[in-house]
Amino acid sequence: MNIGEIVRDDYDVISVNETISKVIPMLSESKHERAILVEENGKIVGIVREKDLIRGGLMTTPRETKIKKFFTKTGIIHISELTPERVARRFVEDSVPFVLVKLNGKIGVIYINDFLQKIKQEFENVEVGDVMNPEVIVVRSSDSAAKALATMRDYGVSRVVVVDDENKVVGIITGKDIIDRVVSLGKDDRLGHLSMKEKIKTLSIIVEGIMSYPVVTIKKENPIAKAIDLMVENDISSLVVVDGNVPGGIITKKDFLEYYLKKVTPKEYEVQIITKGVVLDDSETEVLLKDLNKFLKKFKGYLGKSHLFVYMKKLKLYYRRIPLIYVRMKLTSDRGTFFVTGESWGIEFAIHVTLNKLERQVIKDKELVVNKRTMQRFYEETL
Repeated sequence: MNIGEIVRDDYDVISVNETISKVIPMLSESKHERAILVEENGKIVGIVREKDLIRGGLMTTPRETKIKKFFTKTGIIHISELTPERVARRFVEDSVPFVLVKLNGKIGVIYINDFLQKIKQEFENVEVGDVMNPEVIVVRSSDSAAKALATMRDYGVSRVVVVDDENKVVGIITGKDIIDRVVSLGKDDRLGHLSMKEKIKTLSIIVEGIMSYPVVTIKKENPIAKAIDLMVENDISSLVVVDGNVPGGIITKKDFLEYYLKKVTPKEYEVQIITKGVVLDDSETEVLLKDLNKFLKKFKGYLGKSHLFVYMKKLKLYYRRIPLIYVRMKLTSDRGTFFVTGESWGIEFAIHVTLNKLERQVIKDKELVVNKRTMQRFYEETL
């Protein structure tokens, strides 16, 4: 597989000293999320992502907030070290829609759509239900844009599903929707001149008026190849998995990549730890891996073949100099997919809080299976 074939030079470069207001038109004018590279003193030092804008000072002082305050540092793969596994890992660990590649004297990018099309054959005989996340984050169509934005921030996501009063899927709203239809205000020159009162009023717009619809959906028994094609054709980053018209899960491009990494990673590495703003030394990593593998070993008889993805992010809150750590765990197994989030002060407590939630979820699932078997045995014995 020649990954070098999909390296492109299709991107924009912006100075680290520019303001957010310079970035917004770049995103609004492009149908898909175009690569925006950040430069300082002639060197590429990071990138700008749409979700960084949502969490930055975009809603308050876009003409004053500089890019240096919120851009994302990302790894760069040298062309000589370019492999499918390294590219997939960069996508997952940096949570980016494009990966930077260092060429001879210049920078290239690999877009996630191109990469997924390249590795699509690796998902032969894999169904959406094997990969999807059963936890769907939703807002009501009658909620405000401000609530949708707060929900995205709270859960660390860039999109939420919109449902009506009967919990039926009616739309989806993304960070780009808010940037294009709320913040940009029709792409006129008023951006940044609104008073705080006017900005709050703008964010009170009802979700139904800015959401994207109809929603591109898929069923859990459909093949992954179809899901990839639907995302690429519609230039979207997720699909709502429906049962009837009720959301039963969501599947994202990141889910595909995590599944791919699980497939190509040697079996002895059942746990993958991804960090954001968290630095682990070798001894800390060893202790964490020991605890996480102990958990997998404990439930191995029930879960069967399993793989655990752990994502840790340091938040900007401290208690006696101890940072608040957000943790997301995704466990894929022969019994299905389990997904939990948690947070606490310090890495150790955050991991244990989230791991306890995951254990309770697995135990609950196990008890349901045992109860079903007990009831079935009861009916077989009495009939």
